[in-house]
Amino acid sequence: MRAANRLFSSQGYERTSMEDISREADVAVRTIYLHFDSKAAVLLAYFDEWLDAFVDAIIARPVDELVGDTVDAALTQLSSDAWEDRTMSDSDDPHPMVELITDGPPDIVGHILQSWVRAQDRIVEDLLARGTFAPGSLEPRTRAAAVFASWLATMLAVRDGYRGSGLPKYLSGNQVGARIAHRFSEGGI
Repeated sequence: MRAANRLFSSQGYERTSMEDISREADVAVRTIYLHFDSKAAVLLAYFDEWLDAFVDAIIARPVDELVGDTVDAALTQLSSDAWEDRTMSDSDDPHPMVELITDGPPDIVGHILQSWVRAQDRIVEDLLARGTFAPGSLEPRTRAAAVFASWLATMLAVRDGYRGSGLPKYLSGNQVGARIAHRFSEGGI
């Protein structure tokens, strides 16, 4: 999956073949197909692992911490754990996830959104288990939704940056994400 992600990042999703992934990973194509039925499955498995690591980092944070601080710390943790975080100056093309979230095939976009629903549910369950929220409080769901909204807004902002919106090219995806999450926190979330 990491070999595929390197290729997706450097040459794009469409221009990457299973044979390319095979060479990059130094395994036979048949071996890849033992684990993944398609190139999309490889991409989505990597995304799911990233999302699990991100949620793990989110739920490791204090329950009452502002969402912006929580997301910032989680993204910093992912960078420390060697998850890719690149700037727009690293490539002329956005990471495929940035492109696919808005223009991708419905099966890929649907998988991403369903994964995020499950991720939000995990965050809510953790908040309810560790927090002292009043019965019927919307705060746990709002906090989880703010985490998702930060991610989605980051994808769209980076996409717009590649389209010439003026987003500084020296910012990494994680830096953009942390800035957006802090904007949510300015509203007290």
